[in-house]
Amino acid sequence: MTDHAEPPSPAPDAPSARARVAAVTATPAFAQLVRSRNRFAVPAAAIGFGAYLLVIVLSGFTSVLNGKAAGQLSWTFVLTAVIFPLVWLLCGLYTRRAARWDELADGAIAESGIEARATAPTAEKGLHR
Repeated sequence: MTDHAEPPSPAPDAPSARARVAAVTATPAFAQLVRSRNRFAVPAAAIGFGAYLLVIVLSGFTSVLNGKAAGQLSWTFVLTAVIFPLVWLLCGLYTRRAARWDELADGAIAESGIEARATAPTAEKGLHR
Protein backbone atom coordinates (compact mmCIF):
# COMPACT_ATOMS: atom_id res chain seq x y z
CA MET A 1 0.00 0.00 0.00
CA THR A 2 1.35 3.42 -0.89
CA ASP A 3 0.71 6.62 0.97
CA HIS A 4 -0.65 9.42 -1.13
CA ALA A 5 -0.27 12.94 0.08
CA GLU A 6 -3.41 15.00 0.32
CA PRO A 7 -3.63 17.64 -2.39
CA PRO A 8 -2.96 21.12 -1.09
CA SER A 9 -6.10 22.97 -0.16
CA PRO A 10 -6.73 26.16 -2.13
CA ALA A 11 -5.94 29.48 -0.56
CA PRO A 12 -8.93 31.00 1.25
CA ASP A 13 -9.27 33.78 -1.32
CA ALA A 14 -8.81 31.46 -4.34
CA PRO A 15 -11.74 31.49 -6.77
CA SER A 16 -13.91 28.40 -7.03
CA ALA A 17 -13.54 26.01 -9.93
CA ARG A 18 -16.74 27.39 -11.45
CA ALA A 19 -15.39 30.95 -11.23
CA ARG A 20 -12.09 29.90 -12.83
CA VAL A 21 -13.95 28.20 -15.69
CA ALA A 22 -16.15 31.26 -16.19
CA ALA A 23 -13.11 33.55 -16.24
CA VAL A 24 -11.30 31.43 -18.84
CA THR A 25 -14.35 30.93 -21.09
CA ALA A 26 -15.00 34.69 -21.13
CA THR A 27 -11.68 35.47 -22.82
CA PRO A 28 -11.30 36.24 -26.55
CA ALA A 29 -8.58 33.58 -26.79
CA PHE A 30 -11.05 30.93 -25.61
CA ALA A 31 -13.63 32.05 -28.19
CA GLN A 32 -10.94 31.83 -30.87
CA LEU A 33 -9.98 28.36 -29.61
CA VAL A 34 -13.57 27.12 -29.86
CA ARG A 35 -14.05 28.61 -33.34
CA SER A 36 -10.77 27.16 -34.60
CA ARG A 37 -11.44 23.74 -33.13
CA ASN A 38 -14.97 23.61 -34.52
CA ARG A 39 -13.82 24.74 -37.98
CA PHE A 40 -11.63 21.64 -38.04
CA ALA A 41 -13.62 19.10 -36.03
CA VAL A 42 -17.00 19.43 -37.73
CA PRO A 43 -15.77 18.91 -41.33
CA ALA A 44 -13.26 16.23 -40.24
CA ALA A 45 -15.97 14.29 -38.43
CA ALA A 46 -18.32 14.65 -41.41
CA ILE A 47 -15.64 13.41 -43.82
CA GLY A 48 -14.67 10.46 -41.62
CA PHE A 49 -18.22 9.44 -40.82
CA GLY A 50 -19.26 10.02 -44.44
CA ALA A 51 -16.52 7.73 -45.73
CA TYR A 52 -17.57 4.91 -43.41
CA LEU A 53 -21.23 5.44 -44.23
CA LEU A 54 -20.46 5.48 -47.96
CA VAL A 55 -18.80 2.07 -47.77
CA ILE A 56 -21.68 0.61 -45.76
CA VAL A 57 -24.38 2.00 -48.04
CA LEU A 58 -22.63 1.19 -51.31
CA SER A 59 -21.60 -2.32 -50.31
CA GLY A 60 -24.71 -3.26 -48.39
CA PHE A 61 -27.52 -1.74 -50.41
CA THR A 62 -26.20 -1.50 -53.98
CA SER A 63 -24.23 -3.65 -56.37
CA VAL A 64 -21.92 -0.78 -57.40
CA LEU A 65 -18.90 -2.19 -55.57
CA ASN A 66 -19.42 -5.87 -56.44
CA GLY A 67 -17.12 -5.85 -59.47
CA LYS A 68 -13.47 -6.79 -59.44
CA ALA A 69 -11.07 -3.86 -59.16
CA ALA A 70 -7.79 -5.74 -59.67
CA GLY A 71 -7.35 -9.50 -59.65
CA GLN A 72 -9.46 -10.90 -56.83
CA LEU A 73 -9.89 -7.54 -55.07
CA SER A 74 -13.37 -6.07 -55.16
CA TRP A 75 -14.16 -2.37 -55.22
CA THR A 76 -15.47 -2.72 -51.66
CA PHE A 77 -12.01 -3.78 -50.51
CA VAL A 78 -10.36 -0.92 -52.41
CA LEU A 79 -12.75 1.70 -51.01
CA THR A 80 -12.36 0.32 -47.51
CA ALA A 81 -8.56 0.34 -47.87
CA VAL A 82 -8.69 4.03 -48.88
CA ILE A 83 -10.32 4.85 -45.54
CA PHE A 84 -7.11 3.97 -43.64
CA PRO A 85 -4.96 6.68 -45.27
CA LEU A 86 -7.88 9.08 -44.86
CA VAL A 87 -7.96 8.41 -41.11
CA TRP A 88 -4.16 8.78 -40.89
CA LEU A 89 -4.40 12.09 -42.75
CA LEU A 90 -7.13 13.38 -40.44
CA CYS A 91 -5.13 12.28 -37.37
CA GLY A 92 -2.01 14.01 -38.68
CA LEU A 93 -3.91 17.21 -39.38
CA TYR A 94 -5.49 17.07 -35.94
CA THR A 95 -2.09 16.63 -34.29
CA ARG A 96 -0.67 19.66 -36.11
CA ARG A 97 -3.67 21.82 -35.23
CA ALA A 98 -3.76 20.64 -31.60
CA ALA A 99 -0.41 22.32 -30.94
CA ARG A 100 -1.97 25.65 -31.95
CA TRP A 101 -5.04 24.92 -29.80
CA ASP A 102 -2.77 24.31 -26.81
CA GLU A 103 -1.26 27.77 -27.36
CA LEU A 104 -4.74 29.29 -27.53
CA ALA A 105 -5.77 27.47 -24.34
CA ASP A 106 -2.67 28.74 -22.56
CA GLY A 107 -3.46 32.23 -23.84
CA ALA A 108 -7.02 32.00 -22.54
CA ILE A 109 -5.76 30.99 -19.11
CA ALA A 110 -3.22 33.82 -19.13
CA GLU A 111 -5.83 36.37 -20.25
CA SER A 112 -8.23 35.26 -17.52
CA GLY A 113 -5.77 36.21 -14.80
CA ILE A 114 -6.34 32.87 -13.11
CA GLU A 115 -3.28 31.08 -11.84
CA ALA A 116 -3.00 27.81 -13.75
CA ARG A 117 -2.40 24.72 -11.69
CA ALA A 118 -1.83 21.17 -12.78
CA THR A 119 -4.61 18.74 -11.92
CA ALA A 120 -2.89 15.64 -13.26
CA PRO A 121 0.68 14.47 -13.76
CA THR A 122 2.19 15.60 -17.02
CA ALA A 123 4.48 13.67 -19.31
CA GLU A 124 7.41 15.90 -18.33
CA LYS A 125 6.95 15.25 -14.62
CA GLY A 126 6.01 11.59 -14.96
CA LEU A 127 3.99 9.57 -12.53
CA HIS A 128 5.41 9.30 -9.05
CA ARG A 129 4.04 6.90 -6.51
